[in-house]
Amino acid sequence: MNGKRSRTVVLAGLVLLAALVMLTWTQRWFTITLPDDVTVEVLGSDAAGALAALALSVFALVAALSIASVLVRRILGVVAAAVGVAIVVVSQTTIADPALSSSELVTQSTGISGIDSVRALIVAVEGSMWSYTALVAGALIVLVGLLATISAHRWPTATKKYERATAIVADDPASQWDAQSRGIDPTER
Repeated sequence: MNGKRSRTVVLAGLVLLAALVMLTWTQRWFTITLPDDVTVEVLGSDAAGALAALALSVFALVAALSIASVLVRRILGVVAAAVGVAIVVVSQTTIADPALSSSELVTQSTGISGIDSVRALIVAVEGSMWSYTALVAGALIVLVGLLATISAHRWPTATKKYERATAIVADDPASQWDAQSRGIDPTER
């Protein structure tokens, strides 16, 4: 894969995956059934609140990756992979113990608090695909972050358009005035 294509794959992939994580955060992850057929719907924002911040950090990484030097791109690729690991950990922890991640909502519905009491109260837990979608998106962010680290040296370099020009300018006032008109600082030598 050439440099321009790998850059496009990394940046677009991270944007799409971060948007997917943000989408999962807004969806129903679990439906908890309590006695007397009372149900509590648990959104990703309730069960795994950290996902929004992690997804936003991926968006920020995309912005930084698009303008960074090769060394900084490699570092940011590792950071993106670490954020992906964090998304996987948050998702996996929530999937592994839905009672713990939704205990606050159950307490609000029933008035019963304490994790052991909440666990005893839960009759059934029905999961949805959204929790697993967040988990897979996090794993893919890890892979795309590693791709950024590996392919960073092949990406096109930033343009020199906004770098300050320097030139030797004659000492006469007309040459100095012309240099300033072209954006060159005649006092720098």
